[in-house]
Amino acid sequence: MANPPKSPKLPGARDLALDILSAARRQERSVEDLLAAVLGRHRGLPRSERALLLELVQGVKRWEFKLDYFLARVSDLPLKKLHPLVHQILRLGAYQILMLDKVPARAAVHEAGRQARGRGLPAAHAGFINAVLRRLAAGESPSIPPLKADPVLSLSLEHSHPAWLVRRWLERRGLEQTRALLAANNRIPPLTIRVNLLKTDAATLKEHLAREGVEAAPCRFSPEGLNLLTLTSPPLELPSYRDGLWLFQDEGAQLASRLLPLKPGARVLEIGAGRGGKTSHLAAALGDRGLILALDRHFHRLQELKLNLARLGVGAAQPLMADATAALPCKAGAADAVLVDAPCSSLGIIRRHPEIKGRIREADLAAFPPRQLAMLAAAAPCLRPGGRLLYITCTSEPPENEAVIGAFLTAHPEFHPATDASRLPAPARSLIEPPGFFRTSPEEHDLDAFFAALLAKEE
Repeated sequence: MANPPKSPKLPGARDLALDILSAARRQERSVEDLLAAVLGRHRGLPRSERALLLELVQGVKRWEFKLDYFLARVSDLPLKKLHPLVHQILRLGAYQILMLDKVPARAAVHEAGRQARGRGLPAAHAGFINAVLRRLAAGESPSIPPLKADPVLSLSLEHSHPAWLVRRWLERRGLEQTRALLAANNRIPPLTIRVNLLKTDAATLKEHLAREGVEAAPCRFSPEGLNLLTLTSPPLELPSYRDGLWLFQDEGAQLASRLLPLKPGARVLEIGAGRGGKTSHLAAALGDRGLILALDRHFHRLQELKLNLARLGVGAAQPLMADATAALPCKAGAADAVLVDAPCSSLGIIRRHPEIKGRIREADLAAFPPRQLAMLAAAAPCLRPGGRLLYITCTSEPPENEAVIGAFLTAHPEFHPATDASRLPAPARSLIEPPGFFRTSPEEHDLDAFFAALLAKEE
C-alpha cells in the first residue's frame, strides 16, 4: 500500500521573518500587512514559531536604529554598502544576540550562517556575517555615548528613535518627558479590542472569550474596551472575531470617537474611513439607524472597509471613494455630524507600529497640516447649522493638531470649540484639556497618542 504524501515542511520563524523584512524594504510595504499575509498562508505554524516570528519582525523594526549602530561598529564595511539581504540577516542576528535572553548567541550566529547559505549568498558573504555577529556576541562593540556628551545621540541610540525626532521632542518637552515618551514607545502595548455593541456587550463578550480560551480584562478608561491577556490560538482565527463580535482598536481611538454626539437616524459624513474602526463605532452609536457616508481615497482600504463592515454587521455605512481635499459628494448642510480622521504623521502610534520610526522623515511633516486644513475646509459646508465636527489625529505634534484647529477657526468664524467632557466615561474626563482638546499619551496613560477637537457650527 502506498504511503500517503508527506505534508510540506513549514518554514521556520527566522526564515519567515527574513522574508517579511526583506519584502518590506524591497516593496516599501508595511511589515504588518506582510505579517498578516504570511500568517494567513501558514496557519499550521506552531504557536512557539508564530510567537517568535512576531517577536523578530516587530523587534527588529522597534530597535533598528540601535542594531545598526552596534553593527556598524563591528563591521569592516559600511552598512550602506552591504547587500540588502546581508544587512537584514545581520539585523535579525543582532536582535537575537543583544535583545533576546532566551536565544543563545551561538544559535543566533549559526542560524544567520544557515540563512545566508540557504539564500544562495556567496561563501564570502556568509563568512562576513559570521565574523560580524561573533564580534557582537563577544561584546566588542563600544557603548552608547553618555547623555551629558550628546543628549540627542545618546537618547536616539538608547531608545532607537531617529535623531531628528529626539531633537524635536527635547526642544518641546524637555529631557525627562522625552525620555519617558521614548521608553513608552518601546514597550509592548496591550492587545486592546473594542466590543461590537451591535452584536454583544463587554460582559457577555468576556465570557464568550473565556470559552474560547482567551482571558480578557476591562480597559482602564473605555467601557467598550477589553485587553486580551492570554491567547491559546491566533486572535483572528477565533470564532468571536469571525462572527464580528469585536475588532482591534486602541483605547484612545475608542474614546475619541465618543466625543461626537449622535442620535439614531442621524446623517454622518466620515472622512478618512480607512479600514472601518471608527465607522463601525459611529454605527454602534447610531444603533445602525441612519446614514454614514464613509469616504476614503484608497481603493484597497475601501475593499477592506466593506469586508469589515459586513463582518461587524454594519448596515448604515455607505463606503465611497473620494479625495476629501476636493469638493465632496454631499449637499451643503446635509450632514448632522462630520468626523475628519485626518491623515497625519502617525507619531502617536509608534509603540504599535515601530516601523514608523524608520519610514517617516522630518521633511515629511510639513506636508500634513495643509492637507488636514484642506479636509476641514472641504467638510465645513457639508455640515448643517448646529451640527458638530470632530477632528482626530494619531499624533502629538502641535502643527498637526492645535495649529490646524486654530487656523481653521480663524478662517471659519462660524465654528467654535464645543467639546463636552461628560460624553466620556468619568475616568477619562481628565483627558480633556483647555480649551477643550482631547489628548492621550503612551507615557502618561498607556494609550496611543490621540488628539481630538470637537467643533460646533453656529445655528
